[in-house]
Amino acid sequence: MRLVRNRIHILSILVLATGMLFSCSNSKKEIERITYSEDFPDETTRDAVIRFSDSAQVMVILTAPIINRYLNEVDPYTEMTEGMHVVFYTDSGTVDTDISADYAKHLPEQRVIEAENNVIVKNANGDILSTEQLTWDIGGKRIFSNAFVKITTGEEIIYGDGLESNQEFTKYQIKHIKGIISVDEENSSDEDVQ
Repeated sequence: MRLVRNRIHILSILVLATGMLFSCSNSKKEIERITYSEDFPDETTRDAVIRFSDSAQVMVILTAPIINRYLNEVDPYTEMTEGMHVVFYTDSGTVDTDISADYAKHLPEQRVIEAENNVIVKNANGDILSTEQLTWDIGGKRIFSNAFVKITTGEEIIYGDGLESNQEFTKYQIKHIKGIISVDEENSSDEDVQ
């Protein structure tokens, strides 16, 4: 009787092990799809600080809370899902331009960074560009947008759709101006309300 129970026990284990071996039927493509899913980055960096220099002179500093790199894509890209902040410096080391956004995507093959959501650009003159979408053409050293833009200078506030500018945001052209408000007009209208 004991011998029969041991044989049944061993037979049960063999059947279970055989069933487990043959129940794994994932194809190689299925395994690769799960392993290399686009939902998961290939690399993640937290609290990133990236410095770009030329001849030992820091020219640009990019900071981001999280940088996710997707390398196994047809067009590899880097995503900054919690925002980015980029500071450009002059040769003398002073801040030239400052760009921040709540989201950014770097497309290295195209040499562009697409910034979205609460995009703010400040230049050395104190001019401020606010928009929801901006493309930074790294190779061409220019920025542009097809979205609504607001530019605040010391003298006026300009509203429009679309903008093209140099990287330093000192020479810009608004494609379709919607309105211009003089800062003096805005201050005088605020005084009239009081």
